[in-house]
Amino acid sequence: MKNFFKILLVPLFFLAGCSNDAPSSAKLAKSAEILWDKDGVPHIYADNGNDVAYAFGRAQMQMHGELLVRLYAQARGRAAEYYGPSFTSADGIPINLLEVDKLVHTMRFPQRAQEWNNFQTPRMQAYLSAFVKGLNDEAPRQTLSPEARAVFPLQSNDVLAHTLRTFFSYLSGSTTTGAPNCALIYPNGDQTSLDLIGGSNGWALAGSKTISGKPMLLANPHLLWGGAHTWFEAHFQSPDYDIYGATLVGLPVMRIGFNQRLGWVHTVNAQDGCDLYELKVDKDRYFYDGSWRNFDTQNVSIKVKQANGASTVQSLAARQSVHGAVFEKDGKHYALRIVGVAQLSTPGVLEQWWDMAQARDFSDFKSVVARMQNPYHNIIYADAQDNIWSVYGGLTPKRSTGDANFWAQALDGSRADLVWDSALSLAELPQVQNPAVGWVQNSNSVPWFMSKPALAPTAYPSYLAPAVAPNLREQRGIELIESTPKFSLESLATVKHDTHALLADRVLPDLIGIAQLSGLPNALRAANVLSAWDKRTLADSKGAALFQAWAQAYQGAGGIQFTQPASFSAPYTSPQGLADPEMAIGVLLAVVEQFDKFGLPLDIPYGSIYRFRRGSFDFAANGAGDDLGVFRSTAFFQDQDGKQKAIFGDTFVALVEFTQPVRAKLVHTYGNSSNPKSPHYGAQLGLAATMSTRTAKLTRNEVEAHLERREEFAR
Repeated sequence: MKNFFKILLVPLFFLAGCSNDAPSSAKLAKSAEILWDKDGVPHIYADNGNDVAYAFGRAQMQMHGELLVRLYAQARGRAAEYYGPSFTSADGIPINLLEVDKLVHTMRFPQRAQEWNNFQTPRMQAYLSAFVKGLNDEAPRQTLSPEARAVFPLQSNDVLAHTLRTFFSYLSGSTTTGAPNCALIYPNGDQTSLDLIGGSNGWALAGSKTISGKPMLLANPHLLWGGAHTWFEAHFQSPDYDIYGATLVGLPVMRIGFNQRLGWVHTVNAQDGCDLYELKVDKDRYFYDGSWRNFDTQNVSIKVKQANGASTVQSLAARQSVHGAVFEKDGKHYALRIVGVAQLSTPGVLEQWWDMAQARDFSDFKSVVARMQNPYHNIIYADAQDNIWSVYGGLTPKRSTGDANFWAQALDGSRADLVWDSALSLAELPQVQNPAVGWVQNSNSVPWFMSKPALAPTAYPSYLAPAVAPNLREQRGIELIESTPKFSLESLATVKHDTHALLADRVLPDLIGIAQLSGLPNALRAANVLSAWDKRTLADSKGAALFQAWAQAYQGAGGIQFTQPASFSAPYTSPQGLADPEMAIGVLLAVVEQFDKFGLPLDIPYGSIYRFRRGSFDFAANGAGDDLGVFRSTAFFQDQDGKQKAIFGDTFVALVEFTQPVRAKLVHTYGNSSNPKSPHYGAQLGLAATMSTRTAKLTRNEVEAHLERREEFAR
């Protein structure tokens, strides 16, 4: 029986705290309707974008309320005031909230959020206000912790501060080739860095590469399964905002998605949009451009909630130099210069995402992207007119000298010539449009291999990106594209779940040969298992767990030494071969000893150790990480019972075919709610375990046939 209820009144005590942030048209607005399908996806139907925003705020508070409020508290720099100095999520991930607060104030995000709010266009201010009003209006109906309740009322500034912090995590803590120096600012042992993990696969296929003759899009982001990188899937239908897709919890607009005209996905960029400068300091001064200068200092008091409910106060001197925010680490002083969230500010990023969804065609879409308000992501694009495009997006500073390796190091803070103040335009960035081969792709590698023929690094500034080979996952993706003459939507779904370990192709023959030549009993046992393995990481694969353990142990011992290291001149076949047989066999014997110690057969099925777990769900897992070169990306950490629990990798996945009407297959791996009491918490892990997808419900009739409940709202 359908559960129908209409919500027209909100408790007056709650609205009183939110009235200053309400839209000017809040007296009576057109209604919005949410049809919740059985997968926990809100399909929002409204007459205008502001009503979409209001309903979306209510939907996010229902499915992610506790998480969203905590993220906003962190973005305010007051999380320790509400929650205490540390926090452990429902997924067991510890977060040092006090260190987050210090970082937020050092970067002055609360102040910058107000500046961003002042910059918003009238339509975006109205949209943000409607979204926040939806959050506040829904909160009294939800079961929230006392800590979360203390954060209310929420404001538009909270949304913008959260946006700033989210981009900061990408730009400063990238796990790809960009900005490795900036990660030095994070405190030793601080688990906050777990929020910084990111990756993705993105493909766009032209009609010449598909059986139907219609273009296709593969949207396959890889992020941490929790915290600030949690995806929320939704569907908007209104005259001025029409899109199906997903965004990160706390953001009011879609980050990736599609409609009947077009679609796009972002991949984590290898760009360097963040530079670190080592300063020469004398008390409250630093040396720059031949003279001593005073820091710009703001003194901040940070409240810290104690176990007994009382609060203590910690003082922070948030200092800035001409370069940017100043941090102390290991007795040294560093200044951080970072695009988008500090220097070269991008306050229009939310509106840019909105307008990307509403672009009429490819030309319109490119003109929106050319605003350069997204400081970080690559874009992979396809549309119904058979255009495909890949661009190395984000803001890349125009630098005076040096190559990518030079800027990846801590720089001399006294040199004024190293302080940039502008960025490359869209036209100056590497990009590929409608190539003859019929495909573009990116899996977080450098931009040179987005399609074929490869781009020439010499055509771009030497600091843009290093001339290196793509990572193994991207190499495997290119193999999959080229080995499939033409794709159907069904075969694209199969290929997307490919679990083949490319590293095994490159080193397993050598490893087996070395083990056999040694004549050692344990090495021969391992060689027999690895010889029978099919090089896949399926739940029932025998040999995958042994190879995974060997590869990880070798990486932990300093990294695999290859006969042919990864090389730009051999981008699709390197690295390969084992250059240090003694080390390779030594690591293998140590791994066999560990298996024996814990009573594990060397041929134990992969899924007996590696698991998909959330709430009451527990399935044998598949897939592996970048170290094995597996396209079906999954990374694990040890659970309480000693097994390996997936915490990263495939999240929201969309496979889109631009037929008329559009067809799409989806899976949201960990489910569409972060509330452990929700029926949608972990509910799609069964699909992930069987490497299956579900069909997108894109029409109202399809949604009605799959309906879980219905809501109507009036602002």
